[in-house]
Amino acid sequence: MADVGLERLVLLVNFAKAGAPPLVERIKAWGKERGIEVTVHGSLEEGELEAGPGTVALTLGGDGTFLRAAMRFGREEVPLLGINLGSLGFLTQVGEEEALQALEKLRRGEFALEERMLLEARLGQRSFLALNEVFISRPSLGELAELELFSGEEFVAFYPGDGLIIATPTGSTAYSLAAGGPIVDPRLEMIIVTPIAPHRLGLRTVIFPPEARLRVVAREPAALFIDGDRAGELASGDQLLVGRSASRIKVVMVNPAPGFFSLLARKLDWGSHPERR
Repeated sequence: MADVGLERLVLLVNFAKAGAPPLVERIKAWGKERGIEVTVHGSLEEGELEAGPGTVALTLGGDGTFLRAAMRFGREEVPLLGINLGSLGFLTQVGEEEALQALEKLRRGEFALEERMLLEARLGQRSFLALNEVFISRPSLGELAELELFSGEEFVAFYPGDGLIIATPTGSTAYSLAAGGPIVDPRLEMIIVTPIAPHRLGLRTVIFPPEARLRVVAREPAALFIDGDRAGELASGDQLLVGRSASRIKVVMVNPAPGFFSLLARKLDWGSHPERR
């Protein structure tokens, strides 16, 4: 059981999803009947959104919408509840048909908060939060990324190839997994570094402790992606600093959380037994 003293719902909506507009109207009506302020946003511009005590952010869309909300609200540690209008729904586990029941549980305090670690990446004066991963990529098709990785002051490796993924345990089942990285229980804390198509056979995933301070030096121009969104460019010689953020994401769980491996089996068809399907 938890209690956020619900006063305000901030809806972050992917209006490209067919079910989004009617669901928004139902949620607005639900909030009006109960004296709960509901604000609706179709973008995540910094100046548009207000957070404070009693605020819960509600995402309507897929995992991409949830990730962008995590980036936006990570520093304020506003609780996030994801309503899945997408196809996969690995982070957004409440379905469209369950949305109003989930909100009632939220209002009554019948939920738990599950905390997840975030990464913070710094490029010059700019700072970014990532729930899944920081990805340093070759700038365009046909070019090569040449990256040096340091942990503290210790040189780790030189990575020529398509790029480097620096992931959280939450992100271990996203892009990192597709690139050959390990499956990691999201309750753990660590930093996972996986190369993309490295031009050296011996380069494999490296696991760092959560307190590691990583530094990536671009020896050729590269592109920076944060949780799938292009966030900037690295010129030759630029340095990207990546480490665990002091902030944490608080994920609202209104239903008993499925076991991690049950979720993998259901969403990714991983390790499922024929007799248990």
